[in-house]
Amino acid sequence: MSDSRIVFLKSTESRVREWLLSHPDNHERGVIVLFRRISRAVEGLVGSHKFLAVDVIEMKDDWVIDSSPFHMTINMRKFPEVYFRCEQENLELGFIHNHPNGYVDFSDKDDVNEQNILRGVAGCNSLESFLVSLVLVDDRWIGRVRQGLNPTQIIPVRHITVLGKDMKVYGANSATPTPALKRQEAAFGKPFNDTLQSLRAVVVGLGGTGSPTATLLSRSGIGELVLIDADDLDGTNMNRVRGYTKDHIDRNKALSLKEFIDSLGLSVKVVAIPEYLYESTKGIDAVASADVVFGCTDDARGRDILNQAMYYYGFPYLDTGIAANIDTTETDNPYLRSYKGRVSCILPEDGACLRCQRVVTDEMIKFEEETSKRPELLELDAETLEREYYLRGGGVQAPGVGPFTSASADNMLATFMNLIKPFRKLPDDLLQDNIWIDFIHMNIHSNAPEDNVDCPFCKSKILLFKDEKKYRLDTPAYGEIKNDI
Repeated sequence: MSDSRIVFLKSTESRVREWLLSHPDNHERGVIVLFRRISRAVEGLVGSHKFLAVDVIEMKDDWVIDSSPFHMTINMRKFPEVYFRCEQENLELGFIHNHPNGYVDFSDKDDVNEQNILRGVAGCNSLESFLVSLVLVDDRWIGRVRQGLNPTQIIPVRHITVLGKDMKVYGANSATPTPALKRQEAAFGKPFNDTLQSLRAVVVGLGGTGSPTATLLSRSGIGELVLIDADDLDGTNMNRVRGYTKDHIDRNKALSLKEFIDSLGLSVKVVAIPEYLYESTKGIDAVASADVVFGCTDDARGRDILNQAMYYYGFPYLDTGIAANIDTTETDNPYLRSYKGRVSCILPEDGACLRCQRVVTDEMIKFEEETSKRPELLELDAETLEREYYLRGGGVQAPGVGPFTSASADNMLATFMNLIKPFRKLPDDLLQDNIWIDFIHMNIHSNAPEDNVDCPFCKSKILLFKDEKKYRLDTPAYGEIKNDI
């Protein structure tokens, strides 16, 4: 059976809370919330609908016939205009209210209200319509979902997530006690482990930073893990990767790492997609379905997709990369002039996007696209590429050195844990969305982002929970959407 996940931006959730809790006589209050639904199948994982809260309608004035601290009677005649908007804008209806008297579950009256509302929207729009129902009680959210095909059946909610500067998760209850996580529980509490076990994580790129990220996630108790990488493991990778053996050399990284993690006997459910993200509809669908995404790829095209996807699909995006400057002595011996590891932690309403951080540029993307068509260009030096082919981005890549790539991955996992259970105290000169560790000079710093007030990603927010219409990420090259759960 499918389950559901509900995602709020902090600004939206705060608006809902403020309305529900501000009745002058402490009566029940309600709001209509309109949701964008993402229902992308990921082969090997249970189907899971994802509902993104996009707008709020306060139920005031003639929406409410009467109310008290124990009930609220709704004027059902107000709903048709909302049904029509759902149909026109491809949205799902949500009904949210509070229980000021402290009743800790849905009531019998809630059952009646939900089924009446759902029959209305299903009758006006279609039986495929959903109703998302939430109750705020004792400062926490509980939720459930119904569909018009069977109004009496309840689709369980895996969790309710609120994304602001951190990631608050409500309603995650683990049914799998895990002795291996006892020390993690001692550090962060049992709800922390329950939350991790309810989450679906995607790791894109499974080399020097991606393979330690994936293995650490699986050992930390993540519930579902999707691994995406089209490359085969090369013998030169073995100095810095985790989870692979010599038997995996010349085999696909995603399939090989899944094999290793499965052999550990952990509770995590692992899926491998042996494709490049920018060529993979399966990969983009997995990202769309994710609760958190880790970018560990060294290609700008993949990063650019993830940068967009965070705003369309609503998840924390953590990206890591390395930068090095190699020089030689007078006797031609190489040495490290600099070696840095970056972790970018970006949420839909918090942090500068990868383009404003200059981690992704159009020049990088053009370079990758042209050299993938003509690999012989990679043999040329950067000056020739720019002078004769108008390409920037050439030169020797930073060499992957195990302690540095693994340390960057470790820092990214610690950053992710801090989102769920904040423990860090950053000094004023460090930015959560961009932290560099300089392994040579042993300092930590942040780079200030570009001040681009017109950025469509992190400034204007025009892509935030945007309707994709027909194509994934509203881009024909990524294929037509199939909500196939």
